[in-house]
Amino acid sequence: MTRLSIYLVVGLIVGAMWVNVGTLDAGYVSVAWGDSQLETSAWLALSLLVVVTMLLLFLSRLVRSALRVPGAIGLWMGSHSQRGAQLRTDKGLAAFYEGRWDVAERALSKTRGMRESTLLHPLYAALSLVYLGKTERALKLLDAAEEADTLPSAVTALVRAESHLMSGALDQASLSLASLSAQELDTPRGKFIRCDLAWQQKDWREVCKLVADVRASRLCPPGILDQREGHAWREVMRGSAAQDVMGLWKQAPDRLKGEHSALWQALVERLGHEQDAETLHKAVSTRLEQFGDPLTLQCVAKLPGHSVAKLKKRVARWVDHDIEGDCHAALAHIAEQSGDEAAAGDLWQIAYERKPSPVHAARWANWLRRAGHDERASQLEAKALAALIPNQE
Repeated sequence: MTRLSIYLVVGLIVGAMWVNVGTLDAGYVSVAWGDSQLETSAWLALSLLVVVTMLLLFLSRLVRSALRVPGAIGLWMGSHSQRGAQLRTDKGLAAFYEGRWDVAERALSKTRGMRESTLLHPLYAALSLVYLGKTERALKLLDAAEEADTLPSAVTALVRAESHLMSGALDQASLSLASLSAQELDTPRGKFIRCDLAWQQKDWREVCKLVADVRASRLCPPGILDQREGHAWREVMRGSAAQDVMGLWKQAPDRLKGEHSALWQALVERLGHEQDAETLHKAVSTRLEQFGDPLTLQCVAKLPGHSVAKLKKRVARWVDHDIEGDCHAALAHIAEQSGDEAAAGDLWQIAYERKPSPVHAARWANWLRRAGHDERASQLEAKALAALIPNQE
C-alpha cells in the first residue's frame, strides 16, 4: 500500500510537470511522405512516440512469451518422463536385489538413452544379463557403455571379468583384470573377483592370500569362504615341499587348526608320507598342549623311538576325556617304548574295552603273545579279522 501511494504521488508530480510543459509553445513537427504531409505540435508527437514505444515493448514481450510455450511444454513432459525413469529405475534395482534378473534387465533397459540415466543403469542391466547367463548381451552392453563413456573404465573391466567368470572363460577374465591398476585390483570387488578366478584356476596360494580380505568385505557367504579356504590350504599343504609344510601350518589361520581340523589331518598325512618322524614328533607335542583329539593321540601311538616317552605328561592330561580309548592306547605305546610291559598290557586292555577296533585288538594281541597268552591273542586276532572282512553268505 505504501509503495502504491508513492507511485501515485510521483505520477501526479510528473503529470503536472508534463501539463505545464505542454502549455509552452515548443513548435511543431511536420512529417511528409510523398504528396502527404502531417503536422502536429511537438508535445503531441512526443506523446505519440512514447505510446508507440510502450506498445512495441508490450508486443515484444507477448511474442517472447508465445515462443516460450513449446519449451514449457517440453519441460512439463520432461518432468513426467523423469518421474517415469525414476520409477523404472527403482523397480529395476528392487528386482535386482530380489534376484529377478529378467525383470531388472527389462526395467533398466527402458531408461537407456535418457538424459536422466546414470552409470547405475547400464551397470545393473549388464549384471542382470550376467546372472541370466546371457554373457554376450552383457558384454555388448558394456562395450556400448564404454564407448558412450557412461561407465568408469575400472567398473567396466570388473563387470566384464565377472561376466567371463560366470561363463567359464577364465583366460578372458584374466585379460580383463590385467587392464586394471594395482589400486583398482585392491578394491573389495576386485579382490572378490580375483579370489573367484584363482579358485577356478586352482591357484590355491592366491586363494589363501585373498580369502581373508574377501571375508572382511562380506561379498561372499561365510560358509562358501570357509569351505574354499580350508580346501585351498590343504591343497597348498599337499603340494609344498616337505621342509615347508610346518611353516605353512604356522601361517594358516587359527580357525583351521581347531579340534578335528582337516588341515591338521593333511599335515599328519604329509609328514607320515615323508616319514619325517622328528618333525611329526614336534608337531604332535605342540598340538597336545591344546587338543587331545583322536588323530593326534593316534599319531602318538605310531611314533617310534624312546623319545616318545617325553610326551607322556601331555598325553596323560587327556585321560579323563578318553571315551574311545585313543589316549590309553597312546599311553600303552609309550609304556612299551619305555620298557614297562605290565603297564602297557593294562592300558591296551582298557583301550580295547573302550573301543574294540582292529588296531587296538592287534596291538593288545601282540602284547599278549609277548606275555605268553597265545590262545587269547588268537581270539582277538580272529575278531579283528572278522571285523575287517565283510560277512559273506
